Amino acid sequence: MRPVNLSTKLFIAVMSLFLTILFILPVSAVKEWRESNLERGWQIWISAIDFDKSEIVRTGDQEKKLAGASEEPWLAKDILIAKVAQGFADYTFESPVAGKAYIWGRVADFRGGGQSWYIVLNSDLIADAGDSLIIDTQGPVWIWRGGRDIPESKSPTDLKKGTNTVRIQPREAAAGLEALFDVFMISSKPFQPTNEDYEKAREGLPVEPADKLATTWGAIKHRF
Repeated sequence: MRPVNLSTKLFIAVMSLFLTILFILPVSAVKEWRESNLERGWQIWISAIDFDKSEIVRTGDQEKKLAGASEEPWLAKDILIAKVAQGFADYTFESPVAGKAYIWGRVADFRGGGQSWYIVLNSDLIADAGDSLIIDTQGPVWIWRGGRDIPESKSPTDLKKGTNTVRIQPREAAAGLEALFDVFMISSKPFQPTNEDYEKAREGLPVEPADKLATTWGAIKHRF
């Protein structure tokens, strides 16, 4: 009977460890993204409509007439549209590195310039005096813009290894003066992105629960 008891205890211990590892493994809340390793760094490229949570801001699919009025096609499947200077969109993603962060956004507007967005990394301080960058628009043509008056568009806050959060929020927008957001890029090294950089970036591979199960169970079998 003793070997049976030991086997049972071992099985329980293994399964407990298995379930613990399974549930603590991080899962990126952003469902689709791209990654690259330009300038000897790491970059993540996220579509503005791939948010975890949003309020008031709209998508191009919801505002087809407005979306169709932009002068150039966007890079992502859809765009984010701010009809008023309120609301926000939140994003959660996983980073393999920690340290300095440089943020750029591909933006447009229907005013002819003079509109802007806040974007903030790992902070609740979204206002001008807080931790956010201000990304200015330049009319209906899409353009990559960095933080206003911030050298190299360096974020006031750093990347964390593991889970990170981003919030974008319209700073100015109104009827007929809507602000548009296509894609934002966060990099561990400073450089100005291009459309070609985005198009060449590889698609991210989310870790689904089924993949976790197989990977974790394989690790446990190897350990025991």
